[in-house]
Amino acid sequence: MDEVTIRRAVIADLEAVGALLQDLDDLHRGALPWLLRRVDGPPLTDFLEAYVSKHDHAMFLAVAPEGSLAGVLYMFLRQPARASIVAPTVVAEIDALVVNGAFRRQHIGTRLVQAALNWASVSGATRTELGVYEFNELARAFWASIGFQTLSRRLVLHSNPPS
Repeated sequence: MDEVTIRRAVIADLEAVGALLQDLDDLHRGALPWLLRRVDGPPLTDFLEAYVSKHDHAMFLAVAPEGSLAGVLYMFLRQPARASIVAPTVVAEIDALVVNGAFRRQHIGTRLVQAALNWASVSGATRTELGVYEFNELARAFWASIGFQTLSRRLVLHSNPPS
């Protein structure tokens, strides 16, 4: 079996990345219809462009030998909360990770995360954080399996509960 290649994304990749992200968006919309909606309009390329054009953003792709996308991870650097009690540092924030269903269980997600963690370290980040929706047990298990720990929980109370 030919090896999937991990590389940085470029502008020309963004249309294919947007198509791959539809799987992730569909999963989240299905579980959280009160929060997330389908958006008809321009493709995600405008939003994603920062991840390939800004020095404090990064996007990594897993590319199959024939050129199709096996996975994508994108992230950015940020400062933590500015409250004086919070130690100043640089935090790498993973915004999204998705692996094409045909390529799952082949360590592609782990390889994308390794590339991301290397970039974060070289970029001066002292830690990497990410958010995972509570319903997504597979994602929570994946992140735990590679060493991520729960830092906090975000709770919600609806003023007018969805029906």
